[in-house]
Amino acid sequence: MTGHNQLNVAQRLKALESALVELRERLDKVTADLGLAPGNTRLVIQRVNVMKLILQAQTEIDRLRVAPAEE
Repeated sequence: MTGHNQLNVAQRLKALESALVELRERLDKVTADLGLAPGNTRLVIQRVNVMKLILQAQTEIDRLRVAPAEE
């Protein structure tokens, strides 16, 4: 892997890790809101969508961390 590609991977990892922190904070807030209004379907859907985004971000982080070792 070239130095330029490594820099892109490092930048992408940093951005994803930052997004992951924000998504986890958002999940905590939605979960707390849902605790106050357990019958709120909008919050249930929002929580599921945030969990999906967290899973996607974590999967991409894991893939980027493994990719340099494979090349």
